[in-house]
Amino acid sequence: MLLVALAVVALGTAVLGGGGDGLELMGTTSVIVDPGDTLWSIASAVAGDRDVREVVDGIQRLNDVEDSAILPGQVLQLP
Repeated sequence: MLLVALAVVALGTAVLGGGGDGLELMGTTSVIVDPGDTLWSIASAVAGDRDVREVVDGIQRLNDVEDSAILPGQVLQLP
């Protein structure tokens, strides 16, 4: 499931020009948490050239996650 979300993010970035031309993927994408996933592993997978800590913070804010506890099957919005 995480790979599907990553493919959507990668495709969106490629289509919208995730390079330095000022265009960015707007909106959010979601991922379904698989057993063994952590906020850090999810953020690392989608961070690209961004700081993983900032992506973790963004995921926590978007999903009202106060600590790092996430559950398999949980749907998380990605920044």
